[in-house]
Amino acid sequence: MPLSVLLVHQSFPSQLSAVLEALEARGDVALAGIGTNPYARPGLRYRRYMPPLIEPRGDIVLDDLAAKASFAAGAAAAARALRYDGFVPDVIVAHPGWGESLYMRDLFPKAKIVCYCEFYYMRSGGEVDFDPEFTVTTPEILHRMRARNAITLASLEDADICVAPTNWQRATFPDFLSGRMRVIHEGIEVPPAPPPRPRPAKGERRAVTFAARHLEPHRGFHIFMRALPRLLAADPTTDVVIVGSDKGGYGATPTDGRTWLEVFREEVGGLDPARVRVLGKLEPRRFHEVIGASSAHVYLTFPFVLSWSLLEAMALERPLVLSDTSPVRDFFDGGEGGKLVDFFDPAGLADAVGSLLSRPATARKMGVRAREMLFEHELTREHGRAKWLDLILSL
Repeated sequence: MPLSVLLVHQSFPSQLSAVLEALEARGDVALAGIGTNPYARPGLRYRRYMPPLIEPRGDIVLDDLAAKASFAAGAAAAARALRYDGFVPDVIVAHPGWGESLYMRDLFPKAKIVCYCEFYYMRSGGEVDFDPEFTVTTPEILHRMRARNAITLASLEDADICVAPTNWQRATFPDFLSGRMRVIHEGIEVPPAPPPRPRPAKGERRAVTFAARHLEPHRGFHIFMRALPRLLAADPTTDVVIVGSDKGGYGATPTDGRTWLEVFREEVGGLDPARVRVLGKLEPRRFHEVIGASSAHVYLTFPFVLSWSLLEAMALERPLVLSDTSPVRDFFDGGEGGKLVDFFDPAGLADAVGSLLSRPATARKMGVRAREMLFEHELTREHGRAKWLDLILSL
């Protein structure tokens, strides 16, 4: 009988895309998926679930726990539907963060379970106490993080193997899980290397790019914005292009109802809209066009999950200026692949970008080296597919 594998992820397939693609390519694997979003794929039995409605109580801890329990119940209902249809998985790969994997062992006691371990909330050393400007203001926020970790740990108790995307993300989890932890990044699809760009002519306009899913402090947006007056004043031929949504985010939103873009645009003031453009969220092809046309790309982050946007910029051979923070140091040591700067130093950031723009030959070498590092650190989708397949076949 063919191997049967069930993939469970709230926004299916998301980080499990490499697993799905690897098993599809093998051809002799029966596949099923569970998620909350509409999804269809030939050869995949997909069950969409709707979490049972819950009545909010106004307590951020209890409401968060209730939401996780609701997701667990919805995913379990979808799993029972698959079992009723005759699908019994040999292997289950699930993201435990929303509670969806909580009941899978009860429903499929003989299955091997692999949990995708994206992040474990830490009291210190992570995003909570990193930036003194954005400290935790209430104990309830810490309580909610403990509760989220409790749901994750309850799922990891059932896991035969745990997979983290990077060494730093693995290190966020408790030491007692280390024996079951593996590091496999899902990887990105790497396009062909871009052709060499001609040396910019004197006076030619150049773009500096910044990209994040959400324009918020977790991704250093406040530091980048504070660097702009110095950066733009230093060179009148430099423009800035910002990519990302000004709504939502991993951290708290401003208490006055504004977005972080509005807050920091007002704080720095006087930015010429003709030189600083905010494009919002872009579809992948347009994102690649914008980032690929930049003369330097800035990536900043709290100690938090590393962004795919950084890997995309590496693939596009962009010269990089990066925050000297722990997730970035997983892959960059300040050598040829990217310039590391103090996260909290807007002036230093502006000067580092300006220095890179003034040395196009050095910048070109840096971009080429960044792309090479994708392969050296096995951050391509090809590497991700191969590693995931090897892992699942070994169970």
